[in-house]
Amino acid sequence: MDNVPVHVNHGATAHAEEPVNSSRKSKRGKGRKKLVAISISVIVLAAIIVLAALMVYRSSVGSLIDSSKYQAVFLTNGQSYFGKLQPAGGSYMRLTDIFYLQTKPTDSTAPQQATPDTTAQVQLIKLGDEIHGPSDEMIIDKSQILFFENLKSDGKVAQSIAAYQKK
Repeated sequence: MDNVPVHVNHGATAHAEEPVNSSRKSKRGKGRKKLVAISISVIVLAAIIVLAALMVYRSSVGSLIDSSKYQAVFLTNGQSYFGKLQPAGGSYMRLTDIFYLQTKPTDSTAPQQATPDTTAQVQLIKLGDEIHGPSDEMIIDKSQILFFENLKSDGKVAQSIAAYQKK
């Protein structure tokens, strides 16, 4: 009599637990949907904040340009230009009334002296007379500008530009 079979009604037990399981699943489903919605909201909000900060930063660069002066613009490729710099929209800057420095060729017939006080002759050139005939305007991607400086009116470059314009 020790081996008396016990009958367990699995169907009744499963039916009794089924509503509990489905309510747990629906609660988990709602919780996951809520978590996904919150996560998406946080990501969208973060993206909006980053874009707004970027726009403020880019517009603030334009406010640092003194439009009454010329600017020296130093590019990532080592070239530098002088002119009137202004924002051109998006990630671009516009440079007009452009000049650049060029070393004057020396007389090859004259003997060269290798003394420390020998300096190269540098001249300011107006953009536009080059062989490819560029217009007096450059559109430059901001990522190509290392930095720019507002020039003082009593500096040599600004004085050379003023003398050029008087001609």
